[in-house]
Amino acid sequence: MRDTQGLRKVRKRNMFAYGIGDLFGGGSFFIIGTLFMVFLTDVVGLSPIEAGTIVALGKIWDALLDPTIGYISDNLTTKRGRRRIFFLLGIIPVAISFSMLWIPIEGTHAFKYAYFVFAYLLFNTAFGMVMVPYNTLAAEMTTDYNTRSKMTGVRMAFSQGASFLGAFFPKRIVDAFPDGQGYLVMGIVFGLLFAIPWILVYKGTWESERTVEKRVKKPFLQEFKELFLNFGTAFKNKSFNVYLAMYLGSYVAMDVFNALFFYFVAYYMLREGIYADTLSFVQITQVLFIPLVTYIAIKLGNKLTYNLSMFIWGAGIVLFSLLTQDSSIFLIYLAAFFLGSGHSGAVMIPWNVLPFVSDVDEMITMKRREGVYAGLMSFIRKSSQALAIFLVGLALNGIGYVPNAEQSLATLQGLQKLFMIVPPVLILLGILSTLGFKISPKNHKILLEEIARRKNGGKAEHVTPETRKVCESLTGYKYDKLWGGSTSQSGITNKSVS
Repeated sequence: MRDTQGLRKVRKRNMFAYGIGDLFGGGSFFIIGTLFMVFLTDVVGLSPIEAGTIVALGKIWDALLDPTIGYISDNLTTKRGRRRIFFLLGIIPVAISFSMLWIPIEGTHAFKYAYFVFAYLLFNTAFGMVMVPYNTLAAEMTTDYNTRSKMTGVRMAFSQGASFLGAFFPKRIVDAFPDGQGYLVMGIVFGLLFAIPWILVYKGTWESERTVEKRVKKPFLQEFKELFLNFGTAFKNKSFNVYLAMYLGSYVAMDVFNALFFYFVAYYMLREGIYADTLSFVQITQVLFIPLVTYIAIKLGNKLTYNLSMFIWGAGIVLFSLLTQDSSIFLIYLAAFFLGSGHSGAVMIPWNVLPFVSDVDEMITMKRREGVYAGLMSFIRKSSQALAIFLVGLALNGIGYVPNAEQSLATLQGLQKLFMIVPPVLILLGILSTLGFKISPKNHKILLEEIARRKNGGKAEHVTPETRKVCESLTGYKYDKLWGGSTSQSGITNKSVS
């Protein structure tokens, strides 16, 4: 069955198959963000700074890996597709690499540090193999604004559902086994949970039937140079830069919050026993609010939904930071309700916007480059979490945190300040970035109609004043520089409009 634009119709089963892939994306990052630092410091015995650098070092590898996978998936030709083939290749590496992160390895301090650097690099490789191509699918499968929003809603239901599982089960599994062995059991269980669904993703999704520019083989060094020039041009897309600021505002705030949450509950509130239940309540609230967030995004647009969600989430963080060991369960769960309901839209909307950024890019370059943006965002996603964990490690070291010990008053006061101030400031920056956000349902429709007109031979001089204004506001370029007029082999070189 086809939609009104002649593309295959996305049915509910296809949305399900698409969404289940983010069990891995959402679940693995949540568990790493909440427990990996604690595992490395309190079980393995590394310092907070060493734990932070393990994650940070992986980003040097990601800087080469993720853009490369995105570029390859834009140009690859196989019988099983240019993107979906990676889902089959990544199943075993996903299961093994996630499990390896949680082995309470014995040996010298240097050996343990080297092992976890290697394990984290391996995990990042497996993650990039599947998640970079996966992030292109919404743009590949449909161009419809509402359908993409629904697909993102389903994806976020699985992502945040996985976060709920990551909040409810891992700590319970860990506590059921002695000497840190529970971490390994947890890693194996969740490694399998994250790996198996990629079979369903492969079977239930498809790639665009739109014409893809045929790849011309070139010398390796030229290919390598053009790879990074391609990624550089993405930052000359105005809508991408606005989207990136929105994304970093919400996701870095989330990573800092997740990294600090256990320390705050266990050491500041002295209530480690409520950690898993409280975090589980936050995650299930997120899942329950996804249908409402999706509805609001479809009816009122992504910008308003994002800002409202971020405000509620920030209020929840401030409220939670004021809790103490004497706070009632009612107040704890009230704050958790604000955290979950606001966080639901704060993490959904950025991923909902990404496919539309690729459409804006097509108006600039005349090309479908979903892989470019997916590769960039996979790299940025992992980099943002690495930066957050690294900075949290530095901050914990700076306030005098000592693993598995009673903390000083100064350390506890510093911990509260970190928890109360840093995530809300990042949230505020994300909200301010939406002042430049122009991708509304109406503007997106106008953009697609203009792309279709130009593809059918329409001339630049025949553009309507309204369409000209919309295209310029979305791309950041004067209209006569669009549709390939601003590109060359060395990237986008003509000046954009302010």
